[in-house]
Amino acid sequence: MIKRLLTIAFAVLTTNVFSQVLVSYDFTGYDGLVTSIPAGWTITNNDTTAVGKTFYNTPTYCGISCNSYKFNVTGATIISPSFSNATHLKFYMKGNGNTQQPNPFKIYTTADGTNWNNIQTYNPVSQTGAFYTLSLNTTDIQVKFEYIKDSLGFNVGLDDITISNGPVGISNIEQGVLNIYPTVTTGNINLESSNERKAISIAVINMIGKEVKRLNFIQNNGKTILNLSELPDGVYVLKINMNGQAINKRIVIRR
Repeated sequence: MIKRLLTIAFAVLTTNVFSQVLVSYDFTGYDGLVTSIPAGWTITNNDTTAVGKTFYNTPTYCGISCNSYKFNVTGATIISPSFSNATHLKFYMKGNGNTQQPNPFKIYTTADGTNWNNIQTYNPVSQTGAFYTLSLNTTDIQVKFEYIKDSLGFNVGLDDITISNGPVGISNIEQGVLNIYPTVTTGNINLESSNERKAISIAVINMIGKEVKRLNFIQNNGKTILNLSELPDGVYVLKINMNGQAINKRIVIRR
């Protein structure tokens, strides 16, 4: 009986710790150009001009790191790639400017790719940036974000979208404890943290979910340079484990 209880407890712990991120997008490398959007994602409004640009690049309007997407016209939408068996949606959102009703920000799901179900409406969006978590049905296959803005309305910043098959924290490594830069690089990435000795493991994942490189090392002096120059141009996710704490970081290799 005790052995059975321990087995069940271990299974629950394993499920919580190893919840799988199925789809994620933190807008690293997004610069208002369609060519900067990762494969599978759809963004209907893209603009690089100073007046109409569709991204924020200042930390005040970003989640864990910049860039973030800027909803600045009515009817703009973002649609995720397809996924299966998801249970949780997490994202960062922040309103900006003088709000005038109505300014609904809506989130939809679809189980067939055609019929969309509104699962949440924020009206207005809070001007205090925060992470939000919504429950998904395991039959859902895509998520859509839509902003309806009136002529005097405000803009909305969206960042750090994560769709998973279990609860996933914002980041087990607090922002500022581990600095990762640049996020757009020709091959080298800097990892900076405190000077205390720590074990770090990094899995480099490409956009089809394949692990293309793994690094394991001890960091003693608080800074490590990762050499990823052998990888082809593209978008990658760094799955970093530092002394048992975890964070995912999206980077772009561009030459």
